Amino acid sequence: MHLLAAAANSHMLTSRGVHGKVMPDPRGDSQAWLDAMRCLADSGGGVVICGSDAASEWVSANRSALPDSIRTFESADGVHTALMDKYELYKLAAEIGVRAPWMHRISTHTELRAIDSAVTYPCVLKGALGHRARAILGHGTVQVDSRDELMTMADALLENQVAFLLTELVPGDETALEGAVTVRGRGGDYPLEYGRHKLRQWPPDYGVGSLTSSKSVPGTLAMNRRILDHVGYFGVSSCETKRHAGTGELYLIEINVRVPGSFGVAEACGVDGSWRLYATAAGIPLGPQPAQVDGRHSMLPDIEWLAVRARTSSHDQTWGEVLRSWRGTRDFGIVSLRDPRPALSMLGTMVRRRVSRIAREQWMRLRGRPAATTVETTPVARITPERDTRRRSA
Repeated sequence: MHLLAAAANSHMLTSRGVHGKVMPDPRGDSQAWLDAMRCLADSGGGVVICGSDAASEWVSANRSALPDSIRTFESADGVHTALMDKYELYKLAAEIGVRAPWMHRISTHTELRAIDSAVTYPCVLKGALGHRARAILGHGTVQVDSRDELMTMADALLENQVAFLLTELVPGDETALEGAVTVRGRGGDYPLEYGRHKLRQWPPDYGVGSLTSSKSVPGTLAMNRRILDHVGYFGVSSCETKRHAGTGELYLIEINVRVPGSFGVAEACGVDGSWRLYATAAGIPLGPQPAQVDGRHSMLPDIEWLAVRARTSSHDQTWGEVLRSWRGTRDFGIVSLRDPRPALSMLGTMVRRRVSRIAREQWMRLRGRPAATTVETTPVARITPERDTRRRSA
C-alpha cells in the first residue's frame, strides 16, 4: 500500500506494509499531488481510494490528467463533487422527493443581508463543502444560536470565499443519526451495503463518530439507494440521516463520497468491507455479501476520550453509561495488537505536544507572564450543564 498522508495523519505511515510520504494540502499544491500520482502510475499503477473530502475533490477535478493505470471511483463527470456539495445535494433531494432540512445558501454578504429577517434561531450552519469551512472555522457544521454568532462565522467564511448553508435544526440527539455505508458498482449493483448509527461523536452533536455501532436502518438504506441510483454514482459513499425526535420522520443530512472514519464497523459487523471496497475498485468479481451483525461497535480512541470527557463533564452521561456503551466494541481504529506502531506513533506525538505545552507555560510563568492561550486541534464551544439541554436537541 502506498499512502499519501496529511501531516495530521503521519503516524499512519508507520503501519506494517505501508509506504508513502506526508503531502501538502492538495488545494495549495496541486502539482505535488500530480507528481506523486504519476510516479505511482509509472511504478505499475493501481487502485486509488480516497479517505478525505479534499483528496476526493482533487481527484475528481484532476481525473483527466491522471494516467489510465490509476483506477479511481472519482471521474470527470462531476457526480462526486455534486453529492459532496450540500447545496447541490439538497437541491437534488428536493427534485426526487427526498426529505431534507430547509436551507438558505449564502455566498456573499448581499445574500446574507437578503435573508437576515427570515432566519430563525437556533439553526445550523454548514459549509457547502464542509472540509473548506473546517479549514477556516475548525468545524464544517455548527449550531448557531444568535445573529451575532452567525455574523462572526459568516464573515470568516465569506472573506475566504467559502459558501455556506443555513439549515433547519432537526430535533434529536446524536444517537438519532443513522448511516448507510455502501459501495455501488458501475452496473448499479451494491457489492457492499450496511447500516450504522452514532453512539458518540466529537465534537459533540456535529462531528465525527467516535463510537459507532452497526444497526439495521432500512429507511436510510432506501433513501441512499434512491439518490445514488438517480445520479448513476459509482464508488464508496456514506449517507447520513437524522430521525426527527418529535415526528420520527427521516431527514437527509449529507452524503460523504470517501471512506468514512468509522469504516471499521464494516469489519466489526462481519460484512468484509475492506476487501469488498478494494475488489470493486479493482474490478474483481465478488460473491454475495456476508450478513450484517447488528450491535457491533467501532471506536476511534483518539477522539472518543474527548467525546467522553465532554459528555461526562457536562453530566450528560455517567461513567457507568460510558462503560456500558463500550460493550460490543470489536474495532479500535488504529489501535491494533497486530500492528501497534501507528497507535504508538500517534501517542508519542500527543505526549510530545503535551510536554511542550506544559514546558512553555512553565517558562512563561517563570518570566512573570501569563501563559499563552492554547487552541484545541478541533475548536468547539465548551459544553456546560446550562448549555447541555440546548445542545442535545440539535
